[in-house]
Amino acid sequence: MNSTSQLRNVQTKESPLKKVSNHMPVPTSHSDIIAQSTLLKPQNNQYLTHDLIARFGSPNQPIHVDIGNVTIGNQQYIDPLLLPIFDGSLQHIQTSVLSFDQSVCIYPDGGIAKGFSYFGEMVKDQPIIITHHLEAFFKVASTGYAVVLVLLPSIVKPCTYEALSSYDFKQIEYVVNQLSKAGYTALYMPTRPEHIKADGYIQLEQNTAVKLVNQHIQVGESEFLINLCQEDDTQEVKAFLDEALHKIGMLPTGEWGELIPLNTSNTMDNGPYPINSIPPLARQAMQAIAEHVQAPIAMTAQCVIGAMSHIAQAKVNAPHPFKVQGEPCGLFLLTEGQSGSRKSTSRDMADRAIIQHERQQYDEYRKELEQWKTQLAGLEKKEKDVFLRESPPPIDPITRYSDITLEAIAGLYVDGAICDASISSDEAGQFFGGNTMKSDTRNHALGSYAKLFDDGSVERTRSKSNLNGSGRAYDVRLTFNLQGQHEVLSDALKDPVLRGQGFLPRFILTIPENLAGTRLQSADKQATNANLDHRLIAYWNRCQYLLDDTPMPQGTEKGEDGRYVVQMDNDATQIDLAFYNEIERLQAKGERYEYLQAFASRASQLARRLATVFAYFEGLDQIDGKTLQGACDVVRHSLGEWARYAEIESKEESNTIKLINWFTKYCLNKKISKLAYSSFMNNSPRPMRGNKQLLELALNELIDSQYFRVDESGRTRYVAINPLLLEKVA
Repeated sequence: MNSTSQLRNVQTKESPLKKVSNHMPVPTSHSDIIAQSTLLKPQNNQYLTHDLIARFGSPNQPIHVDIGNVTIGNQQYIDPLLLPIFDGSLQHIQTSVLSFDQSVCIYPDGGIAKGFSYFGEMVKDQPIIITHHLEAFFKVASTGYAVVLVLLPSIVKPCTYEALSSYDFKQIEYVVNQLSKAGYTALYMPTRPEHIKADGYIQLEQNTAVKLVNQHIQVGESEFLINLCQEDDTQEVKAFLDEALHKIGMLPTGEWGELIPLNTSNTMDNGPYPINSIPPLARQAMQAIAEHVQAPIAMTAQCVIGAMSHIAQAKVNAPHPFKVQGEPCGLFLLTEGQSGSRKSTSRDMADRAIIQHERQQYDEYRKELEQWKTQLAGLEKKEKDVFLRESPPPIDPITRYSDITLEAIAGLYVDGAICDASISSDEAGQFFGGNTMKSDTRNHALGSYAKLFDDGSVERTRSKSNLNGSGRAYDVRLTFNLQGQHEVLSDALKDPVLRGQGFLPRFILTIPENLAGTRLQSADKQATNANLDHRLIAYWNRCQYLLDDTPMPQGTEKGEDGRYVVQMDNDATQIDLAFYNEIERLQAKGERYEYLQAFASRASQLARRLATVFAYFEGLDQIDGKTLQGACDVVRHSLGEWARYAEIESKEESNTIKLINWFTKYCLNKKISKLAYSSFMNNSPRPMRGNKQLLELALNELIDSQYFRVDESGRTRYVAINPLLLEKVA
């Protein structure tokens, strides 16, 4: 950028990139450009709607923006993001000007970056992730890792994973060497598997101190490619980076951190289900079903919410802080209930309108199918071929399933048979104990369900010998409404894989009281007819109205996927921010949700989704403050229920304590800090010795609490012990 090409057309205020010409003063310095820019914080609306943030995700850190239009040479930059450029000593030496799909402008020195941008705390002996695209830079920053951005010309273009040029490799090499000379010893660059064997990457690793981290990982027989993009779950990306760095054995000892206490002292009995926080039409239906069925109000509430979610997910999306088109509003619901607690009856009453609607559609489908078969039967063979191509058979309209595998439902999505579905069952044991959740493909299934929840997409990949049915589906939706007995659910709800991979944290949980022994009937109750209850009639009529092709309220815009985004009003926006901060504070060490971070981190998202379902069902144009507050109360209740399970787990962790005591003593006696995984299994104390499931349950908890970790060296896996634990015992 030079004094003859720097022009400015300001719409709102004087820019730090001042207008100059041959007869005007020298341009503003690079440091003054930053000093005079607008600082946007993550909670600001301007931050959330900024073009680059909306396209590439949020680093959850303040950013510098030049508000207005900037013309530099022949390019125009609209509200450009200003990233300071630092040298190896972290001295601010230049400033970059970034706008979507535009070349990066470097000031001063006309386009050659003499350093890098970074987010996070740069510590010389702790991991620093090297990136060369803004989306990956933002995503890694959101995980808490220190991340460096090499300013290549294409960093603000859509990420297509194109091959890097020789200039690009030279620029990356320059930055890596600059960091290395400054004393940074833990430099890593995530790389896709098809690139990692390319000459440029090989030379980069040979010529510099950077270590390549393969984004391809394998869990059991399932394979995954972790893309560092906006849509990827932040916790999952962090877990990938943690695991990848452990695998190559390059995480320094200081990365262990402090030991996390194993006893959850801050959990407590949860309060009653917040029925009074539910909007009136739904609340009255929940109360009516509870009265007629004599079921716990928490159980009937979950059933009604499940029905509303099934209906709403087809028509509306929930607001999302970084996505204009919003996100799916489909909910995952889980209810514990003993045998005879009226789970089936409650669910059937809540779903009555859906059942009747699909019955009518199914009757029409059967008629069309018979007509289609009759037409087909009357044709000659040649005519049949033409008829089958031009007139495929009608599609079964059923979208509510009690027992369906991931393979089957993915096939229905991919084939276009359905776009919206529910898995609604009072036998959750069939789901958690089925082949999908017990087989070697469990991790793949959990990832697929997570993708359905997060962005409404699913992929079905079959073997090369049977490619029929393979493909992808986008803009599809799924609601879970699972109910089950404690004996069946308890093991699943404490399963570290189901918890750690983010599957269970997506569920809203309730554990209702057991009413057995109190459900006495009187003559008045027996005479009451649920079919005549005005509360249920109003609820069923509303369900039927919304199941039909109902137009949205005026002023609501339809998104690209055909659904409407239900936005929050100003009051709801403030409540959303306050709720997020409340739950975030409670995840700190010693606080209530310290051991539930995977669950608590999704609280704000679940509340917005639930509020969307409430607002749509109640006929609101927007999510108002009262509606969102009610949704927050339900999610708080769910977190309390998850905390109760954490408390149960802590009371049963004698195996975990045994494992700590044994391995600590073993390492001190042998004067070692790690042991081959096979030897660890064979020497572990009973009852874990010979019982892989018990051993891994205890080991995973200790890994989560930073007592142990699993490292790999070559083909050998080791269990390592935190040096702080040895020091503490010694």
